[in-house]
Amino acid sequence: MYLYNLALSFEDVVRRHADRVALRPGVDDAVTYRQLDRLAASVGTAIVTRFHLGPGDVACIFGDKTVATYAAILACSRAGVAYAVLDTDSPVDRLARILGTCQPRLILGSPASLDALRSAGCAGTAALVDPERLLETPPDAAAMSGRARAITGETPAYIMYTSGSTGIPKGAVMTHANVQNLVAWARTTYDLVPEDVLTNANALYFDNSVFDLYASLFNGATLVPLTRAETRDPGALVAKVNALACTVWFSVPSLLIYLQTCKALDGKNLRSVTRFIFGGEGYPKPKLKQLFDRYSETAQLHNVYGPTECTCICSSYRLSAADFESMEGLPPLGELAPNFEGLILDEQDRAVPVGEVGELCLLGPNVGKGYYNDPDRTAAAFRQNPLNPRFREIMYRTGDLVRRDAADGKLHIQGRKDNQIKHMGYRIELDEIETALHRLDYVAQAAVLHQVQGGLSRLVAVVALKSPATDEQLRGDLRALVPDYMIPSAVHFLNELPKNANGKVDRRHLAEQFAPR
Repeated sequence: MYLYNLALSFEDVVRRHADRVALRPGVDDAVTYRQLDRLAASVGTAIVTRFHLGPGDVACIFGDKTVATYAAILACSRAGVAYAVLDTDSPVDRLARILGTCQPRLILGSPASLDALRSAGCAGTAALVDPERLLETPPDAAAMSGRARAITGETPAYIMYTSGSTGIPKGAVMTHANVQNLVAWARTTYDLVPEDVLTNANALYFDNSVFDLYASLFNGATLVPLTRAETRDPGALVAKVNALACTVWFSVPSLLIYLQTCKALDGKNLRSVTRFIFGGEGYPKPKLKQLFDRYSETAQLHNVYGPTECTCICSSYRLSAADFESMEGLPPLGELAPNFEGLILDEQDRAVPVGEVGELCLLGPNVGKGYYNDPDRTAAAFRQNPLNPRFREIMYRTGDLVRRDAADGKLHIQGRKDNQIKHMGYRIELDEIETALHRLDYVAQAAVLHQVQGGLSRLVAVVALKSPATDEQLRGDLRALVPDYMIPSAVHFLNELPKNANGKVDRRHLAEQFAPR
């Protein structure tokens, strides 16, 4: 049921599905909706009464997939507090930039992660608490119920951090109303029912996890957390999905391609899955056809697209055999979800004719509020609809270049208008990696290339040095500045990087020089 905010919606889900399984961390572990509700009420009571957080405040959560973490996320929604899930393995320097932007009053995490923050001195005045310690707080139902009814649809629900070209990550702010739209759309689009079992292979600090969490727990279905260790072990991953009879799989194509390469997706495994959903990057057609041939008789395959700034998904396209009549390119984005409108604009903000390429600009109730504590970048990306002079209508400029097919109206991705790429499902500004490289005192010039080889994405750095350094040293020093998924898999050294006529690094020349062989 679509209610006014996430707190009231979850209350309704619990009333209707109290004894159904909400979380199933393992074959012998199950947490019912009644139990999860009680745990969330305990953490929420502590957030409100002990730490005095409310609407307008931010809590950061280190994203280990424990029951306490899920309870903390739900607790924030009940309290009207915006949460931001952070990567426990992210470099301290990057975490400090994020914390400096969102200025949380409370940080929840494991003792080890909190000790690391204390040592780094980057937590500011935030209270540092292990959420496990809050699970025994006696729930104050009256206080929490009153708080829930004060939350509006415009109240921020979460902040999702993504790569920024200046080297400072951007925090996309999504509201309760934004997420409610996603919940309703997911239920309708994928025919979700309480008997469904959804995977949570996506990291909680990664925007794809928004679908996992809300499409399951706010539709009365079961969510199966898949840990980082399990997603790196094909045998363990497939065995768990098989054992728990998951019906809905959602991940980046990279994970499915990895399982295909390891021969874990042989058509015999994952037979319980009736919907394979993937997005966040392109899925090369040869690998996708292999998946389609093995599973399409018993499962639907859906290619999804959507930016972090628009509640993570704005289109879903179900593949058919006709999509493999040509093996060139990538599958289409299909049509936008009913709650989205997409304008395709040129550089002068004019609508481009059907069949021509332009920037996709999204409008509708899934468009977020902008970037947290970042007015300049918000103003650049969240703009008034230039085709509407009559009233305020904010659109999000995705930076994605698309073309609408004149024959069937499907959208097809054509690339980017900037230096942003998708790698392993993560949205990365190559400028952020280059900025980090230039912070190393022995680097004079640096450029980062994105390549796709054999269906797999990789990053390549091309560097000119001020003083001697090795490939190993450079990558090791870079790990202190950016997450592992931003570390180039190859480094090439030149005396000087080539320039184009404008005096800028000639990326096209570098891409040709270091193209995969």
